[in-house]
Order: sequence, then structure tokens, then C-alpha cells
Amino acid sequence: MDENQAGDKMERLPDDALVVRGGRNRPEDIARATGTHPCGVTGISVESSAGATTKELAAAIPHRQIGVTTVGKVRALGGEVIPTPGRSPNHATLTGLSPEHASQLLNPTRPNPAQQRRDSEGKE
Repeated sequence: MDENQAGDKMERLPDDALVVRGGRNRPEDIARATGTHPCGVTGISVESSAGATTKELAAAIPHRQIGVTTVGKVRALGGEVIPTPGRSPNHATLTGLSPEHASQLLNPTRPNPAQQRRDSEGKE
């Protein structure tokens, strides 16, 4: 399945949709994590969905820190965010950017609000 076929299963994500990825998101981390999804899209796993908040997207991420950008910023650098099947309903693949460009968009990282909630046993 090529990128167009993978993206056909869902509507194209709007430019203002958030893109969230767990971890430190250094260029070397992104290079190491880059792979080809079973549907044929090469890139890195992210969480993204139209209208979803950072906290909602971060809920599926086990890391204590996350990087956040938007689909529009990814597209401005020549990349794309394509919804792809994964462990969560908001799984997507960020494709078409160098590890350096992806790292720039996903940094600085911030604490994962979903992890903070778990750490405080549901207290906000």
C-alpha cells in the first residue's frame, strides 16, 4: 500500500491537527525509530487526529516526555502525517522529513500530561 492508499482510509488530517511523539526526539532517536509501516509508509510513529488535544493524543504514549507540533508545520517542511493503523486509534506516521527537521519540530519536549496523571493516580 502506498502513501495515498494508506491516507485514503481516513480523511486527510487538517493543518491545525496536533502531532505528538513520545521520547526525547533527538535526531539520532528519530533516525533509529524510522521504519516502514506494514501499510508501506516509511517514517516515524506519532499520534495525530483532527480536533484531539495534546492530552488525548499523549494518552497512548508511554514516555514521560513528548514533542508536539502540527500537521501544517510538518507540511511546511515538505513532510506529511498519514493516519496508519497502530496501537491506538490516533496512530499516524510522520513521513518525508529528515531526522534533523523532525527533531526541530518536536523539540523542545515537555512532560507527558498523561504520565503526570498516572503518576498522581488520577489527580490533576
